Amino acid sequence: MEISVQEMVLPLVVFFTMVSVGLDLEASQFATVLRQPRLPLLGTLIHTFAFPCIALSLIGVVVLFNLPVDDALLVGTLLIAACPSGGFSNVLVLMAGADLALSVILTTISTALSFLTIPLFFWGFAQFLPEGAVGIEVPVLTTLLQLLVLIVVPTALGGWWRQAFPRSAIRYKSKFQRLMQLTVYVVVAVILAEQWDLVSGHLLPALAWSLVLCGATLGAGYGVAAWVGLPTSACAAIALESSIRNLAVAFLVATSILERTDVAVLPTVYFVAVLVFGVLFARLWTPPERPATR
Repeated sequence: MEISVQEMVLPLVVFFTMVSVGLDLEASQFATVLRQPRLPLLGTLIHTFAFPCIALSLIGVVVLFNLPVDDALLVGTLLIAACPSGGFSNVLVLMAGADLALSVILTTISTALSFLTIPLFFWGFAQFLPEGAVGIEVPVLTTLLQLLVLIVVPTALGGWWRQAFPRSAIRYKSKFQRLMQLTVYVVVAVILAEQWDLVSGHLLPALAWSLVLCGATLGAGYGVAAWVGLPTSACAAIALESSIRNLAVAFLVATSILERTDVAVLPTVYFVAVLVFGVLFARLWTPPERPATR
């Protein structure tokens, strides 16, 4: 059962989940980047590096003060930092009334680059782990090829569907995306239930760590975007994009590539932190007033 779920079912679920992500792709998004590259490029840089910087800073504190933090949490932190944006960020940006177009563009760019950034970033980040976090080996080329098949190919298929058959893509997109989200939750629950004896002891520490991590990255994304002078609505979108990652991909890498179910606990629990801070931010953030039209 474990083999069928982790090694067969989960990759298929992630594949079709990325197809559903591709249904949001439109040619106009890429045209916008070419016409006005400053905002998407700055947003991509902030989104790409804000989370890793916070993650490495927290790990640095753990190492410096020799804090009793389990190595599975540290590895999980770096894994989440290496992953692309999650589609849930677009929902929260819409809820907040922030720059939705920028949010979709950033999600698209990070997803397209993720087959390359995940193995390279995670391999580089792993060098900062304390000596206790042993046994973490990332086969960069193998991981790159696997993620190319599981992320780039299905996302491109979804984008092709959107361009070739726009009516059917728009008609079925929401239902397909909700179905895949529900399927991901079910598969994750099954895997964690099978490994409950291993993961149960990590849940509460992972929750506390997730709240710190999510709050810090949300603040860092907004702060850096504001510091470089980006519009307020763009700052809010970048903050949410910076703190929210594709946790299904993180779970896949943890269980199927690293073969560490204990590492997969943090990506799972991190979603709770996203619900707490992300939804709270989306509800409390006030969009800038638009000038009244006459």
